[in-house]
Amino acid sequence: MDAVLVEQIIVDTTVGMGVWGINTALVFFTMFTLINRGIKASRSRQVLLAVTFGMYIGACVSEAIYIQKFIVIAKNLGGPPMNVIEQQRSDQISLAIFTGSNYLLSDGLVCWRAWVLYPQNRAAKGVLVFCMLGSVASLAVGFAIGTNLTYYVPLLFTNIVATILVGAKFWAYRREIFAHLYGGHAKRTSPVNRILILLTECGIIYCLFWALSMIGSLSVLGDSATALFECLLPQLSCMYLSIVILVSLRESSFDINTLISGQSAGSIKDQIDFARTSNSEISATDNVPGIGISFVERIRNISRWKSIGQVNLGANVASANRDSWVTKTSQLEAI
Repeated sequence: MDAVLVEQIIVDTTVGMGVWGINTALVFFTMFTLINRGIKASRSRQVLLAVTFGMYIGACVSEAIYIQKFIVIAKNLGGPPMNVIEQQRSDQISLAIFTGSNYLLSDGLVCWRAWVLYPQNRAAKGVLVFCMLGSVASLAVGFAIGTNLTYYVPLLFTNIVATILVGAKFWAYRREIFAHLYGGHAKRTSPVNRILILLTECGIIYCLFWALSMIGSLSVLGDSATALFECLLPQLSCMYLSIVILVSLRESSFDINTLISGQSAGSIKDQIDFARTSNSEISATDNVPGIGISFVERIRNISRWKSIGQVNLGANVASANRDSWVTKTSQLEAI
């Protein structure tokens, strides 16, 4: 048996088992967190729990195939060459089915998290739908012709588009809302701000790994690196899902008073139901964020009319933008 092939399978299995162990810990912690938060009253958490478990099953099957290869090689070390063509064909079919399912679920997650940030933007939703259709088609074509490059490019493109959309929403939040609520203090942060930052950073890291995998499929990094990336991708896609869920759940557990001071959490949560309450039904007083002592001190020496103009300007900005961003906060809790 080829010594290089033996070494490659041993390395793939060893590294894969280590990453699978980390993935297992993350998945069980994620599932425990979702159940602990309550899934009976939350359809989104039920979906996330099912998707997490489904992706973990796919990751386990993928790693089991590599372990099976390792066991077969270990049993036949020093023996005559084996005829493993049928076994390899069966393994490739199983890998294609389960890893492809994991990739689609992972892409569905990144598109979903971008989708909820653009509830009224048909162009953004159309792009996301197009990307998902491209991912499905690329996996089908790649399975039919037996090449990896055909699905690396569309899957990478989908992740890049979704990450760009999340990053654009983060930039808009920083420019329109965050600077107004926190007086332009760049060092201050909010839960929504942290969620968007972490989602963007996770998306960038995941895209970089997909880019390396695509480069590896071109044999630029060597056959060993290509095989290693193929072994790790099913685990990493599942880990990526768990990390995004944990980050979103952790950062969305906050008192909304930290986002807009001066109002109770209950009153703001009542206003989150934007589908039932129009802007005209919300009083102008409720639309004005609380003004802290430091803000009053900064404008104390300014003329009365100028002060009133600044406060009215803040009220107009808050009334125009506050509802949509509080809605994004509620939607991020569902991710």
